[in-house]
Amino acid sequence: MPVDLIVHNAKIYTVEPAQPWAEAVACAGGRIVAVGRNAEILALAGSATERIDAQGRLVLPGLIDAHVHFLQVAIRAQQVSLFGLRDFAAVRERLAASAAQLQPGEWLQGWGWDDTLWDVQPTAALLDKIVPRAPVILHRLDMHTVWVNSAALRAANISATTPAPVDSRIDRDAAGQLTGLLREWNAIKLVEQVIPRPTLAMLYPWLKEAITTAHRLGLTGIHDQRVEREGRQSFRLFQRLDRAGALKLRVHHNLAAAYVAEAAAVGLQAGFGSDRLWLGHVKAFADGTLGSRTALMLEPFTGSSDNTGLAVTSTKALVALAEQTRRAGLSLSIHAIGDRAVREGINVLTEFPPDLAAGQLPHRIEHVQVIHPDDIPRLGRSGLHASMQPYHLSLDWPAADKYWGPRTRTTYAFRSLLAAGTPLAFGSDAPVAPLDPLLGLYAAVTRQDAAGQPLGGWQPDERLTLAEAIHGYTLGPARLAGKADRQGSIAAGKWADLIMLDRNLFELEPAEIKEAKVELTVFDGQVVYRRAE
Repeated sequence: MPVDLIVHNAKIYTVEPAQPWAEAVACAGGRIVAVGRNAEILALAGSATERIDAQGRLVLPGLIDAHVHFLQVAIRAQQVSLFGLRDFAAVRERLAASAAQLQPGEWLQGWGWDDTLWDVQPTAALLDKIVPRAPVILHRLDMHTVWVNSAALRAANISATTPAPVDSRIDRDAAGQLTGLLREWNAIKLVEQVIPRPTLAMLYPWLKEAITTAHRLGLTGIHDQRVEREGRQSFRLFQRLDRAGALKLRVHHNLAAAYVAEAAAVGLQAGFGSDRLWLGHVKAFADGTLGSRTALMLEPFTGSSDNTGLAVTSTKALVALAEQTRRAGLSLSIHAIGDRAVREGINVLTEFPPDLAAGQLPHRIEHVQVIHPDDIPRLGRSGLHASMQPYHLSLDWPAADKYWGPRTRTTYAFRSLLAAGTPLAFGSDAPVAPLDPLLGLYAAVTRQDAAGQPLGGWQPDERLTLAEAIHGYTLGPARLAGKADRQGSIAAGKWADLIMLDRNLFELEPAEIKEAKVELTVFDGQVVYRRAE
């Protein structure tokens, strides 16, 4: 087979223990055909081979985001962003400017706010002063709480006497009046169901734009965490892109738990699909989040006598779902942030182990943000994988210190989990956090935020080496998807997905990792992104 592409004169970190470093790689027909020294690889070139001189730059396998809400990334790019705004005057200014551009009857939609950064509390009354007429819905950065104004409450027919739906919360003040905060999906959907949804025709180009962004950041694969409220849209859009040859991304597409019965009825199994889009895990929620104080805890949040969070799905329901999922030949992915949620996730998933010999995937727990020390060895022995998001700690460490106190010793416990034998797969949880995987590498290695705080790193004993962190974005997700034979490292026979960086991460001070840029992204043996000079 003629060689299509050769990258040579590179420092290639292959993530292959038997051959961790190489100088050149050859690709043909969408696969890697050879990895080795410059002379032996260049000898494979033909007249039509594209040769790329890396000039000594670092080459890595294409990075894989093991936890992303990709359709939401595409949608949020069209909305007003409040992400990272610490000055509430800037929040006020941005919302007012966006409201001034609305058409009559149009909703103002936004995302990314973080009340822990402000000296004011988000309320409907405050939002009414900024946007008095148009209905407004603003998703908190964790997407488990929304902030709405009075016009939105009226549109959704929510009043002070409206009961909170099961497994969710409608916040009220001491006088019983609505505050404008709705927590967890069953409450959030009371508002979302009255908002006009974007059509498939609108979403299609937005999703293509998001894929272009992913290439710029060095991503060639994702584990898409489909949620129930996306309905059929997400999978239909990815299929449309795949049929058109425009899906230049490997998509491990997780299925919302609400659709297990339908998948079982037609016999769908994990891995069904193409080389670019396949069915993955079944996604369920055990609890809420730290920032919304709805993570399910063994003991109350610091400063509270009774708030131990919310069980978004009861243990009884999780057991029933695990049993149903196993019968269907599928595997579970459970969102669990609080230590009680993690414990119950371990308990349930170990009771219904997957049949790996029959092609089922390993079960996975998403986030594992705080884990009781007694459960670290249990998780290591369980065969479960921990799907974690390193950059969350950059955003969350002040809130974790505030609400979890001493429990933060085993919060984002990367080193302890890895030492106990738990396989790690890393992602972003975008749009909850930035999509950029280099920020995740930085956070895993330094345990600091973008400003380099706290000095010395937060719970520094839990830091990872750079090689361990890269594994979390490559072979870690590939193994979790059952694709380690064709994805996650640079080796002959694997998919020809790789990236080149503008500097060698292994030669940098850890604080400099976040400054690195992707120079080149290769997907399926074709260059899909080149950084402009």
